[in-house]
Amino acid sequence: MNTDVKEMEITDYNILRNIVAALYRTWKLKWVIVFATAIGALLSIAFIKYRGDKFSYYSTASIYSAVYGSYTETVGGISLMNTYASVLGTTRVCERAAAEIKDSKITAKYLMNMVESGRVALVGASSESKKYGYNLILQTVMDSPDNVVAITNAMADAYASELNDLLGANTLQVFEKATVTKTVKSVSNYLIVALFAAVGFFVSATIIFFKEFFSSKVYIVSQCERDKNLILGLLPYSK
Repeated sequence: MNTDVKEMEITDYNILRNIVAALYRTWKLKWVIVFATAIGALLSIAFIKYRGDKFSYYSTASIYSAVYGSYTETVGGISLMNTYASVLGTTRVCERAAAEIKDSKITAKYLMNMVESGRVALVGASSESKKYGYNLILQTVMDSPDNVVAITNAMADAYASELNDLLGANTLQVFEKATVTKTVKSVSNYLIVALFAAVGFFVSATIIFFKEFFSSKVYIVSQCERDKNLILGLLPYSK
């Protein structure tokens, strides 16, 4: 039992000293890591120039609840549009919207997929009464500017109409329809450079670490054999 424990201690010690040696060598070869990081950054610049700038296109419409002279009905509409925000992706709403757009490419299934992927979404809705959104924003995000405004307005109209049918009133209205398509860069060029540089850094550091960890060469004093019976000779210490 004592022999097994001693062997385990030796094994643990060997692993620990190999880790220390690998870290030592990784630090010594830091110029390789710096070089790899710089190469990663340069590759990112080439990638950006090859790919070009990528943009996302989006538009918004606002939906609100208001009934002239009836505070109760107004509050009821606010509760309804917050509680049933998930109705946005239903077949009924998407079929209404697709019929309004009148484009064979924009089907109910296409719109349902957009809602499911988050490219069409209601912003500000909450199922908790204390966090109700009083003016919900319907936002559409696409990779192409085509039909962005049309989809936004059609989905907003269809959502409001569907909930009004459930409420049996005309409480919900599209307050401000989408009129323009806005653009935003999909991914910042600075972020791409940082990601490529980080990949160069971590890949080079990892390769060096594991290469030195499994190396049979001795780099530090602690890697020398501790069992005196296995020592064949001694070399004078020198820097």
